[in-house]
Amino acid sequence: MSMYFQEELKPYEFMNIYSNLKSADSPIIIRFDINSPVNKNGRISSNGHVNLRLEESSYLLRAYSKLGPLVLMAHQGRKTPPGAKPDINFVNLLDHHRILSEISGIRIHFIEYAEGETWEEYSENVGKHLKKVRKGEAILMDNVRHWDFENKFDPNTCPYLEFFEDYHPGAFINDGLPVWHRGESSLMFGRHIAPTYIGHISMRELRVQHKILHNAEKKVIIIGGKKPKFEAIPNLVNKMDIFTAGITGILTAKLSGNEIGPRNDKLLKTIFKGMEKEIQDYQRIIEDYPIRYPEDFVLSQPENLSPSNRINVSLKDLGKPEYEEYEIFDIGESTVKEYAQAINTEGYDWRIRAGPNGVFEEGFDNGIKLIEHILGTGFVALGGDTIEELQQYEICKTIMYSDGSILLGGGSHLEGFAGNAYPCIQDLVENGCVRN
Repeated sequence: MSMYFQEELKPYEFMNIYSNLKSADSPIIIRFDINSPVNKNGRISSNGHVNLRLEESSYLLRAYSKLGPLVLMAHQGRKTPPGAKPDINFVNLLDHHRILSEISGIRIHFIEYAEGETWEEYSENVGKHLKKVRKGEAILMDNVRHWDFENKFDPNTCPYLEFFEDYHPGAFINDGLPVWHRGESSLMFGRHIAPTYIGHISMRELRVQHKILHNAEKKVIIIGGKKPKFEAIPNLVNKMDIFTAGITGILTAKLSGNEIGPRNDKLLKTIFKGMEKEIQDYQRIIEDYPIRYPEDFVLSQPENLSPSNRINVSLKDLGKPEYEEYEIFDIGESTVKEYAQAINTEGYDWRIRAGPNGVFEEGFDNGIKLIEHILGTGFVALGGDTIEELQQYEICKTIMYSDGSILLGGGSHLEGFAGNAYPCIQDLVENGCVRN
């Protein structure tokens, strides 16, 4: 990561597109990230607001569309293997198309995927629209994760290469930083067929990441969320202090020798199935470094989440029989006070919040209360779930107006903080790109 923002990256900064773009008729391919929370009906969750990823991308499409006809590529959720529990977030981009069209104000043609359709059949349909699209318009391809070749890029077999080469793209804009830590085909193929640039959103977030990494000030990160993130911690412990919450906080409390109750034990086994080695490695990190974890939690029962059935329980009491039927849904009130006091009195210049601290969708809001105690200059919120939480509780503007930052990338920034290179950017820097 130390190479970023040195001489090697400058040719790919977005500003260069204006002097290098030769034809206003050549299509411009954009890989961006508009992955959004989905409700039980398979529709984008709104809660009265537009997801920030969609909103920011929509406004930028107005500017990008002035450069030429656009081809938009994005993913939504993950395609699960046969027999595995389906990911409810894995849906087509029909809702995304509607929102992008409404906010951007440009004409966007959506090429919907039909169940069972092969890439050859689908790309033929895309090609028909590509021949007609004009400057100021766009084509939105459907969820790129419908096709298995998206999972891992192979320059010898990737169908994107042969297909797009025939249309002589004028540029490839990579604005998908939230998924840069994955070597997926739609992120990797662009440099092989067109001059490649890093989009505005990704460049802005890289600059913030660079400041955090390379400034000598004191740093702290609160790692929460409902996805396993502890694998990034071994490479973070020497760079910043670590507080935990969410599922990582529960695991850290358990590995530190605390009883957490049978339901929470079962939850951890389900989430971390197949990650036994990673957990053993994390156990050693906990023994060697002062990783902080919650001292109390808010408990409830999935079958009854009403406010009257929520109790604040000290960690030392979680193993008692009276709490056997309860699960952890949030950090506790004492943890909010303890974390806030520790963070503020230690004088951290950078205070990073990676992932929700509790099940915010059901009104568990102690994570928001903690943010309200530590926001201001140097506060940085990361990731899609965090953004959804901040928007639900209408705190985005409070963060930005108090000189904080909200970054669309989550896991990708943790990888960056840990010092791990991004496959698509590493490949671009080392091998360059096609110059028309």
